[in-house]
Formats: sequence, C-alpha cells, structure tokens
Amino acid sequence: MHYMIDRLNDIRTESDLMGVIDELQHNIRVNDDWRNANPNISDEHDAIDPDDFDVQGAIDNVKRNYIERAMTRSKNVTEAAKLLGLKNYQTLQNWMEKLGVDYD
Repeated sequence: MHYMIDRLNDIRTESDLMGVIDELQHNIRVNDDWRNANPNISDEHDAIDPDDFDVQGAIDNVKRNYIERAMTRSKNVTEAAKLLGLKNYQTLQNWMEKLGVDYD
C-alpha cells in the first residue's frame, strides 16, 4: 500500500500518470488471471501456502485458463494459437495435450 501512495505522490507529468495507470492495469490483469486459474480459492489467506512452491503447477493453471478462453473464442486450434500469440498451432496442440485440455 505504501508503494502505491509513494507512486501517486511522485506523479508530476501526464507520462508519470500513464505509467501508474499501466502498472495498476497490469497488476489487476495478473491478479485476475491468478484468480481465474485458481477458482476454488475464496479467501486471500487460503491462497497463501508457505509450503507450496509448485511454480510450474501455477503456470500450468494459468496456461490452461488462457487456452480454454482462446478455444472458446476461436473456431479452431490454429485461430486460438494466433490469439494466444503462438507461432504455430502445433505448439498449442502440445500444450493442450500436456495440460489435458480437450479440443474436440
């Protein structure tokens, strides 16, 4: 919280303001992505497990969420891969197979 107050107090130009807005939007997106990837966690205290260092598992959850969203909005795997910024559909198919995402 103190960090954000300091950031707001340091705003001198429109460029400074735009930087703070971008930072806030990024943090909101990251937090929303995390919440979407972990829907069973309802309380922030439940989310913090000091013994959980499964970074790859967390990354896989985020990937799975984005893949499912892209597939919902796309007609096929090729279009979904483009939406996700992947160079080819094979990469997306490999991710889907590894993560157990059905694309039939």
